[in-house]
Amino acid sequence: MVKSPVNATLAVTSSGKPFHFLLAALLAQMLVSPFIKGEGAGVAQDLVFLCLMGAALRVVRQSRLFPLILCLALVCGASIVAKYLTQGVGPSMLSDALGLPVIFLTAVEVTRYLARQKRVDLDTVLGGLCVYLFLGAMWFTAYSLVERLMPGSFDFTVHGDHLSLEATDRLLFFFSYVTLLTMGYGDIVPLSPLAQTLAVVEGVAGQFYLVFFMARLVGLHVAEKQ
Repeated sequence: MVKSPVNATLAVTSSGKPFHFLLAALLAQMLVSPFIKGEGAGVAQDLVFLCLMGAALRVVRQSRLFPLILCLALVCGASIVAKYLTQGVGPSMLSDALGLPVIFLTAVEVTRYLARQKRVDLDTVLGGLCVYLFLGAMWFTAYSLVERLMPGSFDFTVHGDHLSLEATDRLLFFFSYVTLLTMGYGDIVPLSPLAQTLAVVEGVAGQFYLVFFMARLVGLHVAEKQ
């Protein structure tokens, strides 16, 4: 029997409420990351990221792009392990470079699934929120790569100079979601042209997504309840 296009994209109908688990992983990353400090901060951050990738893989496991996403995720996980074995910058940059397409492709697959829905329930709306949070995680990874490839791309002003790698990532994580929400506190300033361009595109993408895509999902959900 041939599966319908919607069911072939994601295994949502057969897996209960997958977006509940994915949203929980994303929120855990957001809430826990600012408080992770000290010697084990890097390990804890990486464990949270691996849990996030696991939740993402669970959602897209029946997507046509799943083999590609799985391969990228496995190599990304291996590079994270290699980072602690070699104590080098290369594996850390590789994990970011591989984590970026994993997040991007997962967001694309979830968006494709949500865009096809005519009947929207709460889990579908939460899926839309997951994609929105994925945007912040994706841009954070891009900011981290830019800062490592071109040190000085960001000015951390009141946070001080000569920050550790973990402290820099923590601040860029904060900067990404602040930019996505267009709040802009001004304590972290993009200086390089690439960093400035990424910040502008993130702000525009975040607002565009909320106004058009999330508004459609919420509208369909309200109409369904009525």
